[in-house]
Amino acid sequence: MIQQFGIWAEQDFCHRANPQAASQKVLLLAIDSEQRRNFSDHLLLFTHGRYPITASTPLSFLQNEVRLYWTFLVRELGIKAQFPLVLRVENEQELAAQCWQQRLDGHLEMEGVGRDRLVRRMLDLLLLAAYGGYAIESIPEMLAKGIDSTQAPLWLEMGAALQEWRKYCWEAGLLTYGIVADLFVQYLLPNPRYQEQLRRRFAYVMIDRADEMPAIIADLCRFLLDQGAEGVFSFNRNGSARLGLGADPDYWQQDIKPKCEVLHQPSATVVLGSQITDPCLDLLNNPTSYNFAEPYDQLHSIDSISRAKLFRNVAEVIAAAIESGTVKANEIAIIAPGLDNIAKYAIVEILHKKNINVFPLNDQRPLSQSAQVRSLLTLMLLGYPKLGHLLSRDHVAEMLVVLTEAIDPVRAGMLADSCFAPHPEMPQLLAADTFAQWNRLGYRATKAYEQLRQWRSEQSPQQTTPLLFLDRAIQKFFKPRKLNYEQTATLQKLIETAQHHWQLGQRLGDQEPVILEKFIQLIRQGIATADPYAPNLPDDGIILATIFQYRSARRSHRWQFWLDASSELWLQGGAAALFAAPIFLKGWHGEQWTMTDQQNTDMQRLQRLIADLLDRAGDRLYLCHSEFSTNGQTQNGILLPLIEVCRSIGI
Repeated sequence: MIQQFGIWAEQDFCHRANPQAASQKVLLLAIDSEQRRNFSDHLLLFTHGRYPITASTPLSFLQNEVRLYWTFLVRELGIKAQFPLVLRVENEQELAAQCWQQRLDGHLEMEGVGRDRLVRRMLDLLLLAAYGGYAIESIPEMLAKGIDSTQAPLWLEMGAALQEWRKYCWEAGLLTYGIVADLFVQYLLPNPRYQEQLRRRFAYVMIDRADEMPAIIADLCRFLLDQGAEGVFSFNRNGSARLGLGADPDYWQQDIKPKCEVLHQPSATVVLGSQITDPCLDLLNNPTSYNFAEPYDQLHSIDSISRAKLFRNVAEVIAAAIESGTVKANEIAIIAPGLDNIAKYAIVEILHKKNINVFPLNDQRPLSQSAQVRSLLTLMLLGYPKLGHLLSRDHVAEMLVVLTEAIDPVRAGMLADSCFAPHPEMPQLLAADTFAQWNRLGYRATKAYEQLRQWRSEQSPQQTTPLLFLDRAIQKFFKPRKLNYEQTATLQKLIETAQHHWQLGQRLGDQEPVILEKFIQLIRQGIATADPYAPNLPDDGIILATIFQYRSARRSHRWQFWLDASSELWLQGGAAALFAAPIFLKGWHGEQWTMTDQQNTDMQRLQRLIADLLDRAGDRLYLCHSEFSTNGQTQNGILLPLIEVCRSIGI
């Protein structure tokens, strides 16, 4: 693809009066921000930065287009003219639940599905329909045909609720991923004026991994190609990791591939995939009749009775291999169909004790897990009125330990018990000598406490907005310290979340105390997460990832450890598909989606992911499994036939 870009540069851009303006007629779309950065960096190095391009992800491109042509949409839809505000996922969920409050209290319910999950499911239906190019109005009929015709009243209620949500967002000038995609596919892309602008803006299109892209991006590319644009597309036949999450690889092959000259790139020959993919897949397809002659030297299994013992056994094998010099830490990847907190914590802690670094891939942690964040929220609640019911002595004690380096947990507990005056309207910290035995606190702790109390009393709620207060508190208590990268990124995320939350609250007309209370509850619920930008993980540690994360990041390692290999989650591809996703694909047959259809889809997904993972493994694979899962259930996953023919490692 980069070579093709070089051809365009030589034949077109370099002959223009303004080569840089000409090169910006190249539209590059990559599936996520990390892949976009990687591709853009390669292009910059290849061209020495002479030819900038328009690079984006599909969602970012659609969002930018909707915002760019917002005035046109305002006139087209007849809605209030105001600058659009993009909602974060956590705010989208909360506002949608409020919008549908009466419906959720009435007939809008699904058996076995909780309220929060139902709200998320409906919002996902809006996005899936828009990705497939379908209007909201068609969702009830498609659900009746594809899922269950006897639930027609429920589907009609869902369709009405989604139209109500769309109207609410239009009137408030709010944008979500689903609303953005719907506006683009229903109002922008079909419009002749917008099509003319597209034709002028883009003469070339590059799609990195079309197998992960939704159908509406294929429609966009088909329009550009029909208008004379040149295109280059990459497609991984063993990819499609996002099938079920909006991707439509079959539609790309049917709609775009016939217009292209197809170049088949040779597979790598120095990977496990070139040696054992076919026999492994044959064994899984025919576990009883297939004759697997001898175990391959590259395939090993690590067995245990319990899952806890499995983690320790895996760590022992890894530590021994690294200590002997057989493999380096950065040549190892631990991959699982799903990583719960227990597994992640256990593996990281066991290997850290052996002085081996482990780096979870794309690790997202709730802001509420940060002690610094919790302490800042507690400090805010001490000064703003009518929020005392959100405070407890435990909150205050933790705050005293975290914000001051001179107060230990024992003294913090004594101060919280004796000097914290709870009150629903105006809680406050009392002077240290309120504690009858204040001399037990010591000079350093007493001084630190009084300094914190004085600083808090100087921050008047009437003169200091919550956003300004957060900034001042971080400058006061954390800037003098040497925080690590993760702590700094978490505090930055807190500020960004607060700014967006206040902007949204003011757009909706909420009062300051209401906005602040909702913000505190939002953080404490653990919905907002910190996802620090880390373009390059350190090269001295093991990668820990789910199947979906590993494949999406396009990683490869000499040794792979497939964790929980006997789990049934492997048949789900390591990432749960969204509800009703198959019926929003362009290739849906229009009839009810049966259990047989789902089983066939799951098996095809399993074959792709195994082939893909083996192509990313260098020379050794360990299948790590336990007889029992965490809840004590016997594990009989689909990979068991493959485990049985591996060389077992006794520990």
